[in-house]
Amino acid sequence: MRILVLAAVFAVTHLAASPPDFHGDIRPLIDQHCIMCHAEDSISFSFADPEFTYRLGPAIVSTVSERRMPPWLAEPGHQQYVEDISLSDADIARFVAWADAGYPLGAPGSANGVRTAPHGHFAYDVAIDVLPGQSYLPRQDQADDYRCFVIDWPLDESAYITGFRAAPGNLQVVHHLVLFAVPPELADRFRELEAAEEGPGYQCFGAAVPDRLGIPEHREAYEERYPDGVMELHRGNYWLAHWAPGMDGYSFPADTGIPMRPGTALVVQMHYYSVFAPGQTDADSRMEFQVSSQVERPAINVPVTINAWLESRRNRSMVVPPGQSARYVADVSLQGLAGYMLRLFDIDPERLEAAEVHSANLHMHRFGASGRITLTEPTGRREVLLSVPRWDLNWQRDFTFVEPKVFPAAQLERARLAVECVFENPTDEYVLGGYGSDEEMCMNLSYVALRLSKPED
Repeated sequence: MRILVLAAVFAVTHLAASPPDFHGDIRPLIDQHCIMCHAEDSISFSFADPEFTYRLGPAIVSTVSERRMPPWLAEPGHQQYVEDISLSDADIARFVAWADAGYPLGAPGSANGVRTAPHGHFAYDVAIDVLPGQSYLPRQDQADDYRCFVIDWPLDESAYITGFRAAPGNLQVVHHLVLFAVPPELADRFRELEAAEEGPGYQCFGAAVPDRLGIPEHREAYEERYPDGVMELHRGNYWLAHWAPGMDGYSFPADTGIPMRPGTALVVQMHYYSVFAPGQTDADSRMEFQVSSQVERPAINVPVTINAWLESRRNRSMVVPPGQSARYVADVSLQGLAGYMLRLFDIDPERLEAAEVHSANLHMHRFGASGRITLTEPTGRREVLLSVPRWDLNWQRDFTFVEPKVFPAAQLERARLAVECVFENPTDEYVLGGYGSDEEMCMNLSYVALRLSKPED
């Protein structure tokens, strides 16, 4: 018996000490964390062929160990997020150990089955084509092309969006999609801006507003017709939903939804990346929505920023000097955010019982280096909701908390949500805050829901 026990201990010890191999240890991790983007007909090269994937071993280990892939920007250790695709420290250590062992191949067939993103299960109520009857050829003279298309919201009655799915028509060129809503009062303004630019849609690097309005002469011409019109455009649209490679349809937090009025316009910002597919067009991209006539708690993605930063050509409020770095911070009380929502939804403030913060989403442009979102509680305790130590403009997304942060109405004034952005300017020109692609923004978008008492009869 003693000999058998010693033999078992030796076997377990020997097994634990054996180096990881590709088929048995590495490919299952790739299938679980990478294949949703690196699949056939996706935006990047495919990992479906194990032989091809194995040959990329050194490059894979390099990007994984530096946490550049999978593209999950959130620093670990602060919050638990929904659908976290990041690799754990133990997973990364397995990749490194595989490299240190000389990339052993292992026995084919020992890996788990290839995991793919689960498509087709998202039950939707409304579907909208992004380019009905048209196609769009991304700009061929630059790698990144941000193009906005204005679309009518089709429902004639008030409703709530409770879930979203994007189905890009050509994953070889569609990098990501961001969807904004424009209230009926401003919808015609956006349609007019789209009609004034050649071809489908208009260029829109920063958000829903055309890039050309960041050029002084274009802005001045526009504001001759609509005084303070550019700021009205920025204040008058709000973030609805988004899609990025690897995402499928998702429902908003239970019993919440974003109100949609008849006559609302949608602005769809498509980020095109044609390097892997020169000459290919986008067609048949569509969006799918879960919709409800009623929800318990109205919600919206509310911004945290300082609007004056967007006017830096005039007021110099956001300046990153040549060859230097700069740090900017903005904060707002949850009472201020809730007040904005109550006015937007035309809700009696007396009905407000509590506010829920469900997510964080950092937004900067190409000079962004790092940033974080914090929440200061009424007690003075500060909690990090999201820390991004290495910013990458290409991989923006909502980071939704497994458990929301909930504060009763009486505490909202003393609870503050803050965004901090660090910029690095390697050029010999000043970088200013603004709307253009060569200007900067510092913003957080958080999905906030309101708990309300029932209206009095």
